Amino acid sequence: MSSIRPDPKKILDFYEDSFAKYGNDPRSVHWSGEISQNARFEVLSKIAPLDSKKILDAGCGIGDLYKFFLSKKISVDYTGIDIVPAFIERARERFPEARFILAEMGSATEQYDYILASGAFTILADGIDKDYYFSLIRDMFSHAKIGFAFNMLNAATNPADETYLSYDIDEVVRFCKTLTDKVVVIDGYLPQDFTVYMYRG
Repeated sequence: MSSIRPDPKKILDFYEDSFAKYGNDPRSVHWSGEISQNARFEVLSKIAPLDSKKILDAGCGIGDLYKFFLSKKISVDYTGIDIVPAFIERARERFPEARFILAEMGSATEQYDYILASGAFTILADGIDKDYYFSLIRDMFSHAKIGFAFNMLNAATNPADETYLSYDIDEVVRFCKTLTDKVVVIDGYLPQDFTVYMYRG
């Protein structure tokens, strides 16, 4: 696993530029639109019944997953974390009743029933690569009491480029199975994506 602590400046610039351009829009977090974003949220939320569970939204952006929970009447004990100050400020403005924290994904200290991460393992930057993201998966799973769900770009249908990292599903599953035998892959909901569920026990 990567032991390099990456410089977040490229990621901050990447997202702050898009936020300045798009504001309260999925394109601020580099999703193509609300339909595809909600398709990802739908799959993530099906890891288990989430009502009344303590949830960490890792890489929460401007709080759209929390908005999705509200629209589906899923009542959760929600915390969102993100590294981008402008995202956290806007999320707090949009949803003052929820908890949003400016923090890196690998900085969790609490335990949560479930951790969900949408689009959190995608951006390439100095010191940020597949090994770094695998180390984050290891860390976040260690803070999930029941399960962890995350999505990734599928290398079979969406080859990596200079900005976005994509993954071989079999390689991701092999890594996840070093942490738990209970690994489920969901694909087919969008052509470029797959989602992984990891469970304890």
